[in-house]
Amino acid sequence: MGRVILDYPAVYATAQKLTTPLVKRTSTQIMSGARRLAPHGDHRSGSGRRKGGRPLASTLTSTLDVGVNIVQARIGATADWAATIHQGSKPHRIISKRGKVLKFQWKRGTLLVKHRSKGRRTQRMFYFEFVHHPGNKRPVRFLTTPMHQFGRANGFVTKSLPVSRSRLP
Repeated sequence: MGRVILDYPAVYATAQKLTTPLVKRTSTQIMSGARRLAPHGDHRSGSGRRKGGRPLASTLTSTLDVGVNIVQARIGATADWAATIHQGSKPHRIISKRGKVLKFQWKRGTLLVKHRSKGRRTQRMFYFEFVHHPGNKRPVRFLTTPMHQFGRANGFVTKSLPVSRSRLP
Protein backbone atom coordinates (compact mmCIF):
# COMPACT_ATOMS: atom_id res chain seq x y z
CA MET A 1 0.00 0.00 0.00
CA GLY A 2 1.30 3.45 -0.90
CA ARG A 3 0.84 6.84 0.60
CA VAL A 4 0.71 10.17 -1.26
CA ILE A 5 2.11 13.16 0.56
CA LEU A 6 1.13 16.43 -1.09
CA ASP A 7 3.41 19.42 -1.13
CA TYR A 8 0.74 22.00 -0.22
CA PRO A 9 2.75 25.12 -1.11
CA ALA A 10 3.30 23.65 -4.58
CA VAL A 11 -0.41 22.72 -4.85
CA TYR A 12 -1.51 26.27 -3.90
CA ALA A 13 1.06 27.84 -6.24
CA THR A 14 -0.15 25.68 -9.14
CA ALA A 15 -3.80 26.49 -8.40
CA GLN A 16 -3.03 30.22 -8.26
CA LYS A 17 -1.01 30.05 -11.47
CA LEU A 18 -3.88 28.36 -13.33
CA THR A 19 -6.84 30.30 -11.90
CA THR A 20 -5.53 33.87 -11.68
CA PRO A 21 -5.60 34.52 -15.47
CA LEU A 22 -9.15 33.11 -15.69
CA VAL A 23 -10.40 35.29 -12.82
CA LYS A 24 -8.60 38.33 -14.25
CA ARG A 25 -10.10 37.79 -17.72
CA THR A 26 -13.59 37.27 -16.29
CA SER A 27 -13.38 40.38 -14.10
CA THR A 28 -12.20 42.45 -17.08
CA GLN A 29 -15.20 41.24 -19.10
CA ILE A 30 -17.58 42.01 -16.22
CA MET A 31 -16.05 45.49 -15.81
CA SER A 32 -16.44 46.33 -19.49
CA GLY A 33 -20.03 45.05 -19.44
CA ALA A 34 -20.80 47.11 -16.34
CA ARG A 35 -19.37 50.24 -17.98
CA ARG A 36 -21.60 49.68 -21.01
CA LEU A 37 -24.75 49.10 -18.92
CA ALA A 38 -24.22 51.90 -16.37
CA PRO A 39 -26.35 54.98 -17.04
CA HIS A 40 -24.35 57.60 -18.95
CA GLY A 41 -26.56 60.66 -18.43
CA ASP A 42 -25.59 63.48 -16.14
CA HIS A 43 -26.73 63.24 -12.54
CA ARG A 44 -29.13 66.13 -11.97
CA SER A 45 -30.94 67.20 -8.87
CA GLY A 46 -34.59 68.30 -8.86
CA SER A 47 -33.60 71.92 -9.40
CA GLY A 48 -32.12 70.95 -12.76
CA ARG A 49 -28.59 71.79 -11.64
CA ARG A 50 -25.94 69.23 -12.50
CA LYS A 51 -24.63 67.51 -9.40
CA GLY A 52 -20.91 67.50 -8.92
CA GLY A 53 -18.86 64.37 -9.21
CA ARG A 54 -17.98 61.84 -11.81
CA PRO A 55 -20.44 59.91 -13.99
CA LEU A 56 -21.42 56.49 -12.65
CA ALA A 57 -19.45 54.53 -15.26
CA SER A 58 -16.21 56.24 -14.26
CA THR A 59 -16.69 55.39 -10.54
CA LEU A 60 -16.51 51.64 -11.22
CA THR A 61 -13.52 49.99 -9.55
CA SER A 62 -12.00 46.54 -9.69
CA THR A 63 -9.57 44.79 -7.35
CA LEU A 64 -7.96 41.38 -7.65
CA ASP A 65 -7.01 39.63 -4.40
CA VAL A 66 -4.74 36.59 -4.51
CA GLY A 67 -4.39 34.80 -1.19
CA VAL A 68 -2.98 31.47 -0.07
CA ASN A 69 -6.08 29.52 -1.06
CA ILE A 70 -8.27 32.11 -2.80
CA VAL A 71 -8.27 34.17 -5.99
CA GLN A 72 -10.99 36.78 -5.81
CA ALA A 73 -12.02 39.81 -7.90
CA ARG A 74 -14.27 42.58 -6.53
CA ILE A 75 -16.08 45.01 -8.81
CA GLY A 76 -18.17 47.89 -7.53
CA ALA A 77 -18.93 51.60 -7.76
CA THR A 78 -17.72 54.25 -5.35
CA ALA A 79 -20.54 56.75 -5.99
CA ASP A 80 -22.85 56.98 -2.96
CA TRP A 81 -25.95 56.94 -5.19
CA ALA A 82 -24.87 53.87 -7.21
CA ALA A 83 -26.85 51.51 -4.97
CA THR A 84 -30.15 53.30 -5.68
CA ILE A 85 -29.51 53.08 -9.41
CA HIS A 86 -28.64 49.37 -9.19
CA GLN A 87 -31.21 48.22 -6.61
CA GLY A 88 -33.95 50.81 -7.03
CA SER A 89 -35.60 52.59 -4.11
CA LYS A 90 -38.98 52.77 -2.44
CA PRO A 91 -41.05 55.94 -2.51
CA HIS A 92 -39.86 58.26 0.25
CA ARG A 93 -40.17 61.80 1.55
CA ILE A 94 -37.40 64.35 1.10
CA ILE A 95 -37.46 67.00 3.83
CA SER A 96 -35.62 70.33 3.73
CA LYS A 97 -32.93 71.00 6.28
CA ARG A 98 -33.00 73.68 9.01
CA GLY A 99 -34.96 76.60 7.67
CA LYS A 100 -34.00 76.05 4.03
CA VAL A 101 -36.44 75.13 1.29
CA LEU A 102 -36.13 72.70 -1.61
CA LYS A 103 -35.94 74.30 -5.06
CA PHE A 104 -37.28 72.34 -8.06
CA GLN A 105 -38.16 72.73 -11.69
CA TRP A 106 -41.68 71.33 -12.03
CA LYS A 107 -43.14 71.05 -15.54
CA ARG A 108 -46.67 70.28 -14.40
CA GLY A 109 -46.57 73.17 -11.92
CA THR A 110 -45.42 75.52 -14.68
CA LEU A 111 -48.38 74.44 -16.83
CA LEU A 112 -50.82 74.93 -13.94
CA VAL A 113 -49.52 78.39 -13.12
CA LYS A 114 -49.48 79.35 -16.82
CA HIS A 115 -53.11 78.27 -17.15
CA ARG A 116 -54.17 80.26 -14.07
CA SER A 117 -52.16 83.36 -14.95
CA LYS A 118 -53.85 83.68 -18.37
CA GLY A 119 -50.73 84.52 -20.34
CA ARG A 120 -48.86 86.59 -17.75
CA ARG A 121 -45.25 85.77 -16.93
CA THR A 122 -44.95 82.55 -14.95
CA GLN A 123 -42.35 81.27 -12.54
CA ARG A 124 -40.02 78.46 -13.53
CA MET A 125 -38.81 77.35 -10.08
CA PHE A 126 -40.95 76.08 -7.21
CA TYR A 127 -40.05 75.98 -3.51
CA PHE A 128 -41.20 73.28 -1.07
CA GLU A 129 -40.55 72.32 2.56
CA PHE A 130 -40.81 68.63 1.59
CA VAL A 131 -41.55 66.52 -1.47
CA HIS A 132 -42.66 62.95 -2.05
CA HIS A 133 -40.08 61.16 -4.21
CA PRO A 134 -41.68 58.33 -6.23
CA GLY A 135 -38.60 56.12 -5.91
CA ASN A 136 -36.55 54.45 -8.59
CA LYS A 137 -38.90 51.75 -9.84
CA ARG A 138 -36.71 50.58 -12.70
CA PRO A 139 -33.36 49.52 -11.35
CA VAL A 140 -30.48 49.13 -13.80
CA ARG A 141 -28.59 45.93 -12.97
CA PHE A 142 -25.30 47.18 -14.35
CA LEU A 143 -23.24 44.92 -12.04
CA THR A 144 -25.17 41.67 -11.64
CA THR A 145 -26.17 41.24 -15.29
CA PRO A 146 -22.57 41.12 -16.63
CA MET A 147 -21.53 39.04 -13.61
CA HIS A 148 -24.05 36.32 -14.48
CA GLN A 149 -23.42 36.57 -18.21
CA PHE A 150 -19.62 36.43 -18.23
CA GLY A 151 -19.23 34.39 -15.05
CA ARG A 152 -21.37 31.57 -16.39
CA ALA A 153 -19.73 31.80 -19.82
CA ASN A 154 -16.33 31.23 -18.16
CA GLY A 155 -17.53 28.27 -16.08
CA PHE A 156 -18.23 29.96 -12.73
CA VAL A 157 -21.32 29.44 -10.58
CA THR A 158 -22.88 32.85 -9.93
CA LYS A 159 -25.33 33.88 -7.23
CA SER A 160 -26.89 37.24 -6.39
CA LEU A 161 -29.48 38.46 -3.92
CA PRO A 162 -33.05 39.01 -5.14
CA VAL A 163 -34.35 42.46 -5.95
CA SER A 164 -35.26 44.49 -2.89
CA ARG A 165 -36.06 48.15 -3.27
CA SER A 166 -35.22 49.92 -0.08
CA ARG A 167 -34.41 53.41 1.08
CA LEU A 168 -30.77 53.62 0.12
CA PRO A 169 -28.39 56.58 0.40
